Amino acid sequence: MSEELPPYLGVLVVDAERYGSNTDPGQQKLAEAIPEVLEGAFNGSGLAHVWEGRLFPQDTGDGMGLAFDTRYLPAVLEGFFGALQEVLVARDAYMRRFNRALRLRLRAAVHVGPIRPTGGGQALVTAHRLLDAAPLRDALTRSDPERTYLAALISDRLHDDVVVTAYASLPTSPVEVRIKEYRATAHLHVPTPSGDLLTTGLVPTPAPTTPDDEDPTPQPPATTGPVHNTMSGIHTGTAIQVGHLHGGLHNR
Repeated sequence: MSEELPPYLGVLVVDAERYGSNTDPGQQKLAEAIPEVLEGAFNGSGLAHVWEGRLFPQDTGDGMGLAFDTRYLPAVLEGFFGALQEVLVARDAYMRRFNRALRLRLRAAVHVGPIRPTGGGQALVTAHRLLDAAPLRDALTRSDPERTYLAALISDRLHDDVVVTAYASLPTSPVEVRIKEYRATAHLHVPTPSGDLLTTGLVPTPAPTTPDDEDPTPQPPATTGPVHNTMSGIHTGTAIQVGHLHGGLHNR
């Protein structure tokens, strides 16, 4: 029996890098800051109405998720991430006046798909898979923590619908995402690259393989059956072990 398809919505999810490594008071400050920096970024990019009209907001403690009308997706992709980076820079300067070790750096993922009336559905699952993807985590790890405060993954579907069709401009690099049962291509965006991201790119080129990279397990020598010499004709001098020889063999 068929069901009505829920409305297609944009989905944004974020979480804080190394949230669990902070003290309990530090975690509380980060959790309180996340909705504040998101609101500041929506306001700063001219998208206050998207924040005010957000659907199915989810507070995950170390992050947040929300849905919004798909017509705003181009503006979100083109303007929101740069604004969020700027807000995070300002928030970092404020937070570290009180605790030098406390830093808020965010991973973000954006997807589009049908969202059930209860706020569930595969589109939300996919967004969270993207959020946990290794290439997204690596982008923050390989960047300067005092310059890069945000890295984002855009789903392939959303990239095709909005960026490839030129509804919005956003510099990205394709990456392969493999997490749990999810396998897909996504598109990595870092508003302010730094550190290794500047020297080796958002997605480093795999190093060429060398003999040292090959399987080090020693292989047994090739074995052959017993060798029997069959020699015909004239032969003198040293005997040489060969398979079959016909003709003269002379040692000079």
